[in-house]
Amino acid sequence: MAYAIIRIAKLTSQVHAHNATTHNYRQHEVSNADPAPQHPNKEYLNHEQTDYWTLAEARIGEVVTRKVRADQVRAVEVIMTGSPEAFVRGQDGRAADYSNSKWAQDNLNFLKEKFGEKNVVSFTLHQDEKTPHVHAVIVPITQDGRLSAKDIFTRQTLRELQTDYAQAMQPYGMSRGIEHSQAEHQPMRRQYGQEAENARQVAELSKPAASIVREPFKLDEMPLMVGRDTWKAEQEARINAEISQRVAQVQAQERERVEKLAELAQKNTAAAEQVRTLQKQLGTSEGLKQGHFTGLQERDTQVDWLYDQQARVSVQLAQGGGTLSRQLETEGKLRTENARKELVSVVEKTLTKPIRDQAMFLEELKKAGWAIGKDGIVNEKNGAVFNNKDISPNGLDLAPQLMATYERTKAAEFAQSAAGKLATEQAERQVRGQQAHQGRAVLEMDAKDLETIKKHFSDANAGVRPGQMQADGRVQLEIVYHHTQPTIREINELLNRAQNWTGVTVQEDSHDREHRQVGAVHRGQELKAEKGQSKGRSQGGGIGMGGR
Repeated sequence: MAYAIIRIAKLTSQVHAHNATTHNYRQHEVSNADPAPQHPNKEYLNHEQTDYWTLAEARIGEVVTRKVRADQVRAVEVIMTGSPEAFVRGQDGRAADYSNSKWAQDNLNFLKEKFGEKNVVSFTLHQDEKTPHVHAVIVPITQDGRLSAKDIFTRQTLRELQTDYAQAMQPYGMSRGIEHSQAEHQPMRRQYGQEAENARQVAELSKPAASIVREPFKLDEMPLMVGRDTWKAEQEARINAEISQRVAQVQAQERERVEKLAELAQKNTAAAEQVRTLQKQLGTSEGLKQGHFTGLQERDTQVDWLYDQQARVSVQLAQGGGTLSRQLETEGKLRTENARKELVSVVEKTLTKPIRDQAMFLEELKKAGWAIGKDGIVNEKNGAVFNNKDISPNGLDLAPQLMATYERTKAAEFAQSAAGKLATEQAERQVRGQQAHQGRAVLEMDAKDLETIKKHFSDANAGVRPGQMQADGRVQLEIVYHHTQPTIREINELLNRAQNWTGVTVQEDSHDREHRQVGAVHRGQELKAEKGQSKGRSQGGGIGMGGR
């Protein structure tokens, strides 16, 4: 019977959260992970791979209004998986690709329903280890908006979590483990530091397997084929080498390893459960071994058949063609047309992306399995070659569309740059007829605050023009002034304070913001100078009177 497995670990510090982040996103070498996995790992939520602590702080800032203590748990890591036999596997013993599976989506939906959709900030599927599993991170926020891991994860709720998760995984043949079992789980924070040691111990218990003696595979003589002897020898050597290698891999001393582990495991109840799992693994391994033998025998038969078909095609071609050669030609044309349509689709999608130049365009094609050869664009899988005339993305020539994409990308990048934003602001000022010395700001607020804010700016001799009330009950107030007017200090102070007023947003361009601040400084200097001159005249008059 397959078991549903779910575990949690509190991320108790920023360092702990950082270590979990780098581990789960493989930002450092992980000893028990395949550096070149058959199926990719996948992140479903945190696509930027932001540090878990940062994600938690951001979510807390959105909801929690109370002060958060330094020692409070900001995030909790959840691991979700099943026992190895729960997953579909190929003849090589590797699990199938679960990245786009309903199983992965059901796990994500389970967490969202259990802890709140926005409280699930990361969900990562790992497929570079023996068994697919999920590392998720949730922020423990209660329904009344408090940050409290101890209230969410009690003994009772943890038991319920195990039961609820097992029920959610029932469609995949998984059930709950023994309730109130005395088995103890190793904390995940220790697991990150023990991966290398675990790998060493497993290697010690896993002895190399002896090879199976098997009669070399022989191919029959095939007449009427140029280079048949060389081909025959190469095929025999390849097939025999593959058979020996595959059999050596699957025939191992699994039973001896299981017996040693079982002997140690019998000392407690948790270990006894592990024994049953290992025995199931052994049975799976034996089945896989038998499957390898059967698969290799079937491959031998397929090689014989292909050998015969190749001989028939070569003879038919030598005699001017035949049914098989025509079938191959038809199949080749069909595959070529499908490859061309695939290339057109790839190019059309690429043209919608930000592409700055030809180098970026070629890089996108390479990601999709296409390369540039001397004769055109080459499909790296089947070798099909096409030039610009063969493809018409969107029904048009490729070259003009590429140039338009380059220009669009450069224009978008310029618009986001400091120079681009300044140019946009200047264009908008010209449209409004706004002179360089004229300042303008637009405040948006709740209608109930309009009169109060309007009076503040009117008292500072700024022009005020209210806008129409919007459907959501908010209204805009346009403020106009001169950067050099006598009350610029008061206007500048009001606009600075408005940035922090509750429910008020301020919109103004960088030119006005800079020049009102400069104007306020100049006005302050003028007032200081005037005050000094006035004081000097007063003191001078007194001296004069004393001299008369």
